[in-house]
Amino acid sequence: MRPLLLPFVFAAALSAGGVQAANLLTNPGFELPSGTGYAALPGNSGAIAGWTTVLSGVEWFNATAYGGAADGIMVVDLANYVYTGGGIEQSFATVAGQTYDLSFSLGTMQASGRDGTAHIDVTLAGITTGYDVINHTGSTAWSSFSQSFVATGAATTLRFSNTENPYLHFAYVDSASVAAVPEPESWSMMLTGLLLVGFGLGRKRSAPRFLPLRPGKH
Repeated sequence: MRPLLLPFVFAAALSAGGVQAANLLTNPGFELPSGTGYAALPGNSGAIAGWTTVLSGVEWFNATAYGGAADGIMVVDLANYVYTGGGIEQSFATVAGQTYDLSFSLGTMQASGRDGTAHIDVTLAGITTGYDVINHTGSTAWSSFSQSFVATGAATTLRFSNTENPYLHFAYVDSASVAAVPEPESWSMMLTGLLLVGFGLGRKRSAPRFLPLRPGKH
């Protein structure tokens, strides 16, 4: 392996999850159980694998006919049909003091009397942050958002919620992910290891080669 290839090996290792933690959420795209076309779920429902609905619940549906999902085919609408105040949440294992990254997609559209705007609240580790999206077309458009948080205990609950008038807004959420942020020591150890491998391969390539003499040649 040539030393010039080391940056590409390093990047490949990172993309393969060498020091990156896996998604801590179960069913992050709301795809399970499969085969569901539409369901209006009340609060405290566990119908969506890994998640529990809160407040007035959510609508859960196949978004293919409405512009598509951010990932897969199923999405959750936090503006639950006729009831103001809908949401969904999931608890997952964390380490107190560890930093984590959350990412998710928020979508909406202007159709069926809705005005093409949406606001949701994301609650993590006791802190609530608001997010907004605008889309004045009749097909769902998605925006990606992310934030970091520090866990305060052995478990953290992520909640997506909406308190807008459901007759005026669609508030779709999809493709959620929570992953631990690698500690600086992990990055340093991995980079050092790759450099040592490259150094060893470089020395091996530079070692002299001794070819056997041909018959009759002295």
